Formats: sequence, structure tokens, C-alpha cells
Amino acid sequence: MSEKSQRPSSPEVQGEGDYEAARRYRKEVGEFLEHADVDAIAKQAAPQSALEARELALAADRGLKRSKGDDSADVGAMNPGREDDEKP
Repeated sequence: MSEKSQRPSSPEVQGEGDYEAARRYRKEVGEFLEHADVDAIAKQAAPQSALEARELALAADRGLKRSKGDDSADVGAMNPGREDDEKP
């Protein structure tokens, strides 16, 4: 059996090109934005203290320092909060 005959006859593209899922997502996001009080949700999600704000900022900074090329097997990269020079 050739590769062409094994493909589904449907024009749908799956995986990263799943157009139906993209349409559904855009529709649902639009509905959410129409009906939700986004400002209230944002205020509720805001840090409740200076300490929490600092922790969030540090976490964001650490996340930005990791590149897509980092080795996920690196134990140091998988231990948030641990300084780079600390030993596990």
C-alpha cells in the first residue's frame, strides 16, 4: 500500500495545523472576552503582597534565562529556586 493511499481522504489537517481546533479556540476566547470581567480577574490574579510580587518577578526572570536550547536533563534547570552555584 502506498503512502498516499494510507492518508485519510478528509481535508482536515491534524497536529499543529488543526484548523478546527484553532477556530474553536478563537471562538471560545472571543466569547470569554465578551462575557467575563477581565479587569476584575486581572486584579484578583495580582500579587497580594510585596513578597509575592518579588517571588513572581524572580520566577519570571529565571524562566526568561532558560533558552529553548537548554538541556532538560540538566538537574540544575529542573530545580526552581535553587541558585546555580548550589549543589543538589
